[in-house]
Amino acid sequence: MPALVVLQVALACAILCNVLFLVQQKLAPLLAPSGVATDELILVDRMDSQAQPWTAAEVRRGEQVLREVPGVRDASAAFGLPMVPGALMDMALQGGNGVKIGVNGYLGAGLVKTLGLQLVAGRDFLPDEYHDFGLDGDGSHGWDPVAQQPIIITRALADQLFDDGHALGKLMSDLHDNQGNGHGYRVVGIVRHLLRNQLGLATDGRADNTVLLARRIGSTSILNFAVRVDPSMHDAVLKRVAAAIQREFGARMKEGATARVSFYSERRAQAFQRQRAALWLFAGVTLAVVIVTVIGIMGLTGFWVQKRTRQIGIRRALGARKVDILRYFLVENLLIVGVGIAIGMLLASLGNRLLMRHYELVHLPWTYLPWGALVMVILSQLAVLGPALRASAVPPVVATRSV
Repeated sequence: MPALVVLQVALACAILCNVLFLVQQKLAPLLAPSGVATDELILVDRMDSQAQPWTAAEVRRGEQVLREVPGVRDASAAFGLPMVPGALMDMALQGGNGVKIGVNGYLGAGLVKTLGLQLVAGRDFLPDEYHDFGLDGDGSHGWDPVAQQPIIITRALADQLFDDGHALGKLMSDLHDNQGNGHGYRVVGIVRHLLRNQLGLATDGRADNTVLLARRIGSTSILNFAVRVDPSMHDAVLKRVAAAIQREFGARMKEGATARVSFYSERRAQAFQRQRAALWLFAGVTLAVVIVTVIGIMGLTGFWVQKRTRQIGIRRALGARKVDILRYFLVENLLIVGVGIAIGMLLASLGNRLLMRHYELVHLPWTYLPWGALVMVILSQLAVLGPALRASAVPPVVATRSV
Protein backbone atom coordinates (compact mmCIF):
# COMPACT_ATOMS: atom_id res chain seq x y z
CA MET A 1 0.00 0.00 0.00
CA PRO A 2 2.75 2.56 0.72
CA ALA A 3 4.28 1.79 -2.68
CA LEU A 4 0.90 2.42 -4.33
CA VAL A 5 0.56 5.76 -2.55
CA VAL A 6 4.10 6.71 -3.62
CA LEU A 7 3.19 6.01 -7.25
CA GLN A 8 -0.06 7.99 -6.93
CA VAL A 9 1.76 10.97 -5.43
CA ALA A 10 4.49 10.80 -8.11
CA LEU A 11 1.93 10.81 -10.92
CA ALA A 12 -0.13 13.59 -9.33
CA CYS A 13 2.97 15.72 -8.72
CA ALA A 14 4.18 15.28 -12.31
CA ILE A 15 0.79 16.25 -13.70
CA LEU A 16 0.36 19.14 -11.27
CA CYS A 17 3.74 20.72 -12.09
CA ASN A 18 3.05 20.67 -15.82
CA VAL A 19 -0.54 21.83 -15.40
CA LEU A 20 0.49 24.78 -13.21
CA PHE A 21 2.89 25.83 -15.96
CA LEU A 22 0.33 25.38 -18.75
CA VAL A 23 -2.34 27.24 -16.78
CA GLN A 24 0.03 30.16 -16.25
CA GLN A 25 0.74 30.23 -20.00
CA LYS A 26 -2.99 30.27 -20.78
CA LEU A 27 -3.92 32.78 -18.08
CA ALA A 28 -1.22 35.35 -18.83
CA PRO A 29 -2.77 36.83 -22.02
CA LEU A 30 -6.28 36.39 -20.64
CA LEU A 31 -5.52 38.48 -17.56
CA ALA A 32 -3.24 41.00 -19.30
CA PRO A 33 -4.68 44.55 -19.47
CA SER A 34 -5.48 45.62 -23.02
CA GLY A 35 -4.69 49.31 -22.59
CA VAL A 36 -7.48 50.26 -25.02
CA ALA A 37 -10.95 51.72 -24.49
CA THR A 38 -12.58 48.28 -24.38
CA ASP A 39 -16.24 49.34 -24.48
CA GLU A 40 -15.70 52.13 -27.02
CA LEU A 41 -13.56 50.43 -29.66
CA ILE A 42 -14.87 48.90 -32.90
CA LEU A 43 -12.43 46.92 -35.04
CA VAL A 44 -12.86 46.51 -38.80
CA ASP A 45 -10.83 43.95 -40.74
CA ARG A 46 -11.00 41.37 -43.57
CA MET A 47 -11.07 44.16 -46.13
CA ASP A 48 -9.10 42.89 -49.14
CA SER A 49 -9.32 44.68 -52.49
CA GLN A 50 -10.30 42.62 -55.51
CA ALA A 51 -8.05 44.22 -58.12
CA GLN A 52 -6.26 47.51 -57.65
CA PRO A 53 -5.23 48.54 -54.13
CA TRP A 54 -6.95 51.43 -52.44
CA THR A 55 -5.04 54.68 -52.80
CA ALA A 56 -3.93 56.87 -49.91
CA ALA A 57 -6.63 59.38 -50.87
CA GLU A 58 -9.31 56.69 -50.69
CA VAL A 59 -8.06 55.58 -47.29
CA ARG A 60 -8.17 59.17 -45.99
CA ARG A 61 -11.69 59.57 -47.36
CA GLY A 62 -12.74 56.34 -45.62
CA GLU A 63 -11.45 57.69 -42.30
CA GLN A 64 -13.39 60.91 -42.79
CA VAL A 65 -16.59 59.05 -43.74
CA LEU A 66 -16.35 56.99 -40.55
CA ARG A 67 -15.74 60.08 -38.41
CA GLU A 68 -18.95 61.58 -39.79
CA VAL A 69 -21.06 58.60 -38.68
CA PRO A 70 -23.30 59.64 -35.75
CA GLY A 71 -21.87 58.27 -32.52
CA VAL A 72 -18.30 57.94 -33.83
CA ARG A 73 -15.65 59.91 -31.95
CA ASP A 74 -12.59 59.04 -34.05
CA ALA A 75 -11.39 56.60 -36.71
CA SER A 76 -7.97 55.50 -37.94
CA ALA A 77 -6.88 53.24 -40.76
CA ALA A 78 -4.30 50.86 -39.34
CA PHE A 79 -2.04 47.90 -39.95
CA GLY A 80 -1.73 45.79 -36.83
CA LEU A 81 -4.40 46.12 -34.17
CA PRO A 82 -5.12 44.30 -30.91
CA MET A 83 -7.26 41.19 -31.50
CA VAL A 84 -6.61 41.37 -35.26
CA PRO A 85 -4.06 38.58 -35.76
CA GLY A 86 -4.34 38.66 -39.56
CA ALA A 87 -2.13 41.76 -39.82
CA LEU A 88 1.14 41.22 -37.97
CA MET A 89 4.33 43.26 -37.92
CA ASP A 90 7.23 41.60 -36.12
CA MET A 91 10.15 43.74 -35.02
CA ALA A 92 13.33 43.14 -33.04
CA LEU A 93 14.54 46.09 -30.96
CA GLN A 94 17.57 46.69 -28.78
CA GLY A 95 17.51 49.29 -26.05
CA GLY A 96 20.11 51.30 -24.22
CA ASN A 97 20.95 48.48 -21.81
CA GLY A 98 21.72 46.03 -24.62
CA VAL A 99 18.61 43.87 -24.12
CA LYS A 100 17.08 42.54 -27.35
CA ILE A 101 13.31 42.03 -27.51
CA GLY A 102 10.89 40.93 -30.21
CA VAL A 103 7.82 43.16 -30.41
CA ASN A 104 4.65 43.71 -32.44
CA GLY A 105 4.26 47.02 -34.25
CA TYR A 106 1.01 48.91 -34.83
CA LEU A 107 0.79 51.46 -37.65
CA GLY A 108 -1.76 54.18 -38.25
CA ALA A 109 -2.34 57.89 -37.78
CA GLY A 110 -3.87 58.95 -34.46
CA LEU A 111 -3.97 55.49 -32.88
CA VAL A 112 -3.20 56.81 -29.39
CA LYS A 113 -6.44 58.75 -29.39
CA THR A 114 -8.52 56.25 -31.37
CA LEU A 115 -7.54 53.25 -29.25
CA GLY A 116 -7.93 55.25 -26.03
CA LEU A 117 -4.36 54.63 -24.85
CA GLN A 118 -3.07 56.30 -21.69
CA LEU A 119 0.16 58.24 -22.14
CA VAL A 120 2.22 58.15 -18.96
CA ALA A 121 5.19 60.08 -20.36
CA GLY A 122 6.08 62.07 -23.43
CA ARG A 123 3.68 62.92 -26.25
CA ASP A 124 1.78 61.61 -29.25
CA PHE A 125 3.23 61.78 -32.77
CA LEU A 126 3.18 65.18 -34.45
CA PRO A 127 1.36 65.50 -37.81
CA ASP A 128 4.59 66.11 -39.76
CA GLU A 129 6.24 62.98 -38.27
CA TYR A 130 4.00 60.53 -40.14
CA HIS A 131 5.18 58.80 -43.32
CA ASP A 132 3.07 56.67 -45.64
CA PHE A 133 3.12 52.91 -45.34
CA GLY A 134 1.68 50.76 -48.12
CA LEU A 135 0.92 47.11 -48.79
CA ASP A 136 0.78 45.86 -52.37
CA GLY A 137 -1.12 42.84 -53.60
CA ASP A 138 1.44 40.22 -52.57
CA GLY A 139 1.63 41.48 -49.00
CA SER A 140 5.12 43.02 -49.24
CA HIS A 141 5.73 46.34 -47.58
CA GLY A 142 8.30 49.04 -47.73
CA TRP A 143 9.26 52.61 -46.94
CA ASP A 144 12.36 54.76 -47.04
CA PRO A 145 14.04 54.42 -43.63
CA VAL A 146 14.70 57.64 -41.79
CA ALA A 147 17.27 57.83 -39.00
CA GLN A 148 15.87 58.27 -35.52
CA GLN A 149 12.24 57.73 -36.39
CA PRO A 150 9.84 58.57 -33.55
CA ILE A 151 8.34 55.65 -31.69
CA ILE A 152 5.89 55.17 -28.82
CA ILE A 153 6.47 52.19 -26.52
CA THR A 154 4.78 50.68 -23.47
CA ARG A 155 5.81 51.11 -19.85
CA ALA A 156 6.82 47.43 -19.74
CA LEU A 157 9.16 47.85 -22.72
CA ALA A 158 10.70 50.96 -21.21
CA ASP A 159 11.53 49.00 -18.05
CA GLN A 160 13.03 46.13 -20.04
CA LEU A 161 15.06 48.09 -22.58
CA PHE A 162 16.41 50.95 -20.49
CA ASP A 163 18.01 51.17 -17.08
CA ASP A 164 15.50 52.37 -14.45
CA GLY A 165 12.88 52.64 -17.22
CA HIS A 166 14.17 56.06 -18.33
CA ALA A 167 13.32 55.63 -22.03
CA LEU A 168 11.94 59.03 -23.04
CA GLY A 169 14.18 60.66 -25.63
CA LYS A 170 16.46 57.61 -25.82
CA LEU A 171 17.44 55.71 -28.96
CA MET A 172 16.64 52.12 -29.90
CA SER A 173 18.20 50.16 -32.74
CA ASP A 174 16.33 48.00 -35.23
CA LEU A 175 17.93 44.56 -35.36
CA HIS A 176 16.24 43.86 -38.71
CA ASP A 177 18.16 46.70 -40.32
CA ASN A 178 20.76 44.76 -42.25
CA GLN A 179 21.72 47.65 -44.49
CA GLY A 180 23.45 49.72 -41.83
CA ASN A 181 21.62 52.87 -42.96
CA GLY A 182 21.01 54.33 -39.52
CA HIS A 183 17.46 53.01 -39.28
CA GLY A 184 16.67 53.56 -35.61
CA TYR A 185 13.99 54.94 -33.31
CA ARG A 186 13.80 57.69 -30.73
CA VAL A 187 11.23 57.25 -27.95
CA VAL A 188 8.83 60.20 -27.90
CA GLY A 189 6.06 58.69 -25.79
CA ILE A 190 5.26 55.91 -23.34
CA VAL A 191 1.80 54.37 -22.86
CA ARG A 192 0.74 52.42 -19.79
CA HIS A 193 -0.44 49.25 -21.58
CA LEU A 194 -1.01 47.98 -25.11
CA LEU A 195 -1.69 44.27 -25.66
CA ARG A 196 0.16 42.70 -28.59
CA ASN A 197 -1.79 40.86 -31.30
CA GLN A 198 0.36 37.72 -31.17
CA LEU A 199 -1.50 36.28 -28.21
CA GLY A 200 0.59 33.11 -28.25
CA LEU A 201 3.58 35.23 -27.22
CA ALA A 202 1.72 37.27 -24.61
CA THR A 203 3.22 35.22 -21.75
CA ASP A 204 6.09 35.56 -19.30
CA GLY A 205 5.76 39.35 -19.10
CA ARG A 206 5.66 39.82 -22.90
CA ALA A 207 1.99 40.87 -23.26
CA ASP A 208 2.92 44.56 -23.54
CA ASN A 209 5.78 44.07 -26.02
CA THR A 210 4.09 46.44 -28.46
CA VAL A 211 5.10 49.68 -30.15
CA LEU A 212 3.42 52.38 -32.23
CA LEU A 213 5.20 53.68 -35.33
CA ALA A 214 4.63 57.00 -37.04
CA ARG A 215 3.28 55.41 -40.20
CA ARG A 216 0.14 56.53 -42.01
CA ILE A 217 -1.64 53.94 -44.15
CA GLY A 218 -1.10 54.71 -47.83
CA SER A 219 -1.77 52.65 -50.93
CA THR A 220 -2.79 49.20 -49.77
CA SER A 221 -4.74 46.11 -50.78
CA ILE A 222 -5.29 45.10 -47.13
CA LEU A 223 -7.21 47.56 -45.00
CA ASN A 224 -8.19 47.67 -41.33
CA PHE A 225 -9.86 50.37 -39.25
CA ALA A 226 -10.05 51.21 -35.56
CA VAL A 227 -13.17 53.21 -34.69
CA ARG A 228 -13.82 54.79 -31.30
CA VAL A 229 -17.49 55.37 -30.56
CA ASP A 230 -19.88 56.64 -27.93
CA PRO A 231 -20.57 53.58 -25.70
CA SER A 232 -24.12 54.79 -25.02
CA MET A 233 -24.96 54.19 -28.71
CA HIS A 234 -23.49 50.67 -28.70
CA ASP A 235 -25.73 48.68 -31.08
CA ALA A 236 -26.86 51.56 -33.27
CA VAL A 237 -23.37 52.86 -34.03
CA LEU A 238 -22.11 49.35 -34.84
CA LYS A 239 -24.73 49.01 -37.58
CA ARG A 240 -23.94 52.49 -38.91
CA VAL A 241 -20.21 51.78 -39.08
CA ALA A 242 -20.84 48.48 -40.88
CA ALA A 243 -23.12 50.22 -43.37
CA ALA A 244 -20.57 53.01 -43.97
CA ILE A 245 -17.78 50.49 -44.62
CA GLN A 246 -19.93 48.53 -47.08
CA ARG A 247 -21.06 51.68 -48.84
CA GLU A 248 -17.55 53.15 -49.15
CA PHE A 249 -15.44 50.02 -49.78
CA GLY A 250 -17.81 47.12 -50.51
CA ALA A 251 -17.72 47.45 -54.29
CA ARG A 252 -13.94 47.05 -54.36
CA MET A 253 -13.63 44.09 -52.00
CA LYS A 254 -13.11 40.54 -53.20
CA GLU A 255 -16.19 38.75 -54.45
CA GLY A 256 -18.13 37.20 -51.59
CA ALA A 257 -15.99 38.94 -48.97
CA THR A 258 -17.58 40.93 -46.15
CA ALA A 259 -15.75 43.19 -43.74
CA ARG A 260 -15.83 42.00 -40.14
CA VAL A 261 -17.13 44.81 -37.93
CA SER A 262 -17.36 44.13 -34.19
CA PHE A 263 -16.50 45.55 -30.80
CA TYR A 264 -13.14 44.85 -29.20
CA SER A 265 -14.81 43.22 -26.20
CA GLU A 266 -16.50 40.68 -28.49
CA ARG A 267 -13.22 39.94 -30.29
CA ARG A 268 -11.43 39.40 -26.98
CA ALA A 269 -14.11 37.00 -25.73
CA GLN A 270 -13.87 34.99 -28.96
CA ALA A 271 -10.07 35.00 -28.99
CA PHE A 272 -9.87 33.58 -25.46
CA GLN A 273 -12.67 31.04 -25.83
CA ARG A 274 -10.23 28.21 -26.55
CA GLN A 275 -7.99 29.26 -23.65
CA ARG A 276 -10.93 29.11 -21.26
CA ALA A 277 -11.90 25.66 -22.54
CA ALA A 278 -8.32 24.47 -22.10
CA LEU A 279 -8.24 25.82 -18.55
CA TRP A 280 -11.41 23.92 -17.64
CA LEU A 281 -9.93 20.76 -19.14
CA PHE A 282 -6.69 21.17 -17.19
CA ALA A 283 -8.65 21.85 -14.00
CA GLY A 284 -10.83 18.78 -14.48
CA VAL A 285 -7.95 16.38 -15.14
CA THR A 286 -5.86 17.76 -12.28
CA LEU A 287 -8.77 17.69 -9.85
CA ALA A 288 -9.52 14.06 -10.69
CA VAL A 289 -5.90 12.99 -10.20
CA VAL A 290 -5.53 14.94 -6.95
CA ILE A 291 -8.81 13.57 -5.53
CA VAL A 292 -7.75 9.99 -6.24
CA THR A 293 -4.39 10.65 -4.59
CA VAL A 294 -5.95 12.28 -1.52
CA ILE A 295 -8.41 9.39 -1.14
CA GLY A 296 -5.49 6.97 -1.36
CA ILE A 297 -3.59 8.78 1.38
CA MET A 298 -6.66 8.96 3.60
CA GLY A 299 -7.40 5.27 3.05
CA LEU A 300 -3.83 4.21 3.83
CA THR A 301 -3.68 6.30 7.00
CA GLY A 302 -7.10 5.11 8.11
CA PHE A 303 -6.00 1.50 7.60
CA TRP A 304 -2.85 2.07 9.66
CA VAL A 305 -4.80 3.73 12.44
CA GLN A 306 -7.11 0.73 12.64
CA LYS A 307 -4.23 -1.77 12.65
CA ARG A 308 -2.25 0.19 15.26
CA THR A 309 -5.04 0.98 17.68
CA ARG A 310 -3.51 -1.20 20.41
CA GLN A 311 -0.04 0.27 19.76
CA ILE A 312 -1.44 3.79 19.99
CA GLY A 313 -3.19 2.93 23.26
CA ILE A 314 0.06 1.57 24.73
CA ARG A 315 1.92 4.74 23.76
CA ARG A 316 -0.82 6.86 25.34
CA ALA A 317 -0.62 4.72 28.52
CA LEU A 318 3.16 5.27 28.62
CA GLY A 319 2.68 9.03 28.58
CA ALA A 320 2.47 9.98 24.89
CA ARG A 321 0.38 13.09 24.35
CA LYS A 322 -2.22 13.55 21.65
CA VAL A 323 0.13 15.88 19.79
CA ASP A 324 2.80 13.16 19.78
CA ILE A 325 0.46 10.68 18.09
CA LEU A 326 -0.65 13.35 15.62
CA ARG A 327 2.96 14.26 14.82
CA TYR A 328 3.84 10.59 14.31
CA PHE A 329 1.29 10.09 11.51
CA LEU A 330 2.02 13.45 9.91
CA VAL A 331 5.76 12.75 9.78
CA GLU A 332 5.21 9.22 8.52
CA ASN A 333 2.96 10.53 5.74
CA LEU A 334 5.49 13.26 4.91
CA LEU A 335 8.22 10.66 4.42
CA ILE A 336 6.09 8.56 2.07
CA VAL A 337 4.81 11.58 0.14
CA GLY A 338 8.33 13.01 -0.02
CA VAL A 339 9.55 9.94 -1.90
CA GLY A 340 6.63 10.25 -4.30
CA ILE A 341 7.24 13.97 -4.83
CA ALA A 342 10.92 13.37 -5.65
CA ILE A 343 9.93 10.83 -8.29
CA GLY A 344 7.12 13.11 -9.47
CA MET A 345 9.40 16.09 -10.09
CA LEU A 346 11.65 13.88 -12.21
CA LEU A 347 8.63 12.63 -14.14
CA ALA A 348 7.40 16.23 -14.59
CA SER A 349 10.68 17.24 -16.23
CA LEU A 350 10.77 14.14 -18.44
CA GLY A 351 7.11 14.57 -19.37
CA ASN A 352 7.68 18.18 -20.38
CA ARG A 353 10.58 17.19 -22.62
CA LEU A 354 8.39 14.58 -24.25
CA LEU A 355 5.64 17.14 -24.87
CA MET A 356 8.18 19.58 -26.30
CA ARG A 357 9.26 16.95 -28.79
CA HIS A 358 5.74 16.28 -30.11
CA TYR A 359 3.91 19.57 -29.46
CA GLU A 360 4.68 23.31 -29.56
CA LEU A 361 5.32 23.58 -25.84
CA VAL A 362 8.04 25.64 -24.20
CA HIS A 363 10.46 24.30 -21.61
CA LEU A 364 9.11 23.85 -18.09
CA PRO A 365 10.97 26.27 -15.78
CA TRP A 366 12.45 24.54 -12.74
CA THR A 367 10.67 27.01 -10.43
CA TYR A 368 7.36 25.22 -11.07
CA LEU A 369 8.71 21.98 -9.56
CA PRO A 370 8.94 23.21 -5.94
CA TRP A 371 5.55 24.91 -6.29
CA GLY A 372 3.97 21.66 -7.44
CA ALA A 373 5.75 19.82 -4.63
CA LEU A 374 4.51 22.34 -2.06
CA VAL A 375 0.90 21.94 -3.22
CA MET A 376 1.20 18.15 -2.97
CA VAL A 377 2.68 18.35 0.54
CA ILE A 378 -0.12 20.62 1.75
CA LEU A 379 -2.85 18.45 0.20
CA SER A 380 -1.34 15.23 1.54
CA GLN A 381 -0.99 16.60 5.06
CA LEU A 382 -4.57 17.82 4.99
CA ALA A 383 -5.66 14.39 3.75
CA VAL A 384 -3.95 12.61 6.63
CA LEU A 385 -5.11 15.10 9.24
CA GLY A 386 -8.54 13.50 9.80
CA PRO A 387 -7.32 9.93 10.44
CA ALA A 388 -4.41 11.27 12.49
CA LEU A 389 -6.77 13.24 14.74
CA ARG A 390 -8.85 10.10 15.28
CA ALA A 391 -5.66 8.23 16.17
CA SER A 392 -4.63 10.89 18.70
CA ALA A 393 -8.03 10.57 20.36
CA VAL A 394 -7.53 6.86 21.19
CA PRO A 395 -7.74 6.55 25.04
CA PRO A 396 -5.01 4.74 27.03
CA VAL A 397 -7.51 2.15 28.24
CA VAL A 398 -7.40 0.58 24.77
CA ALA A 399 -3.99 -0.88 25.66
CA THR A 400 -5.68 -3.28 28.14
CA ARG A 401 -8.05 -4.67 25.56
CA SER A 402 -7.43 -7.52 23.17
CA VAL A 403 -7.44 -6.30 19.58
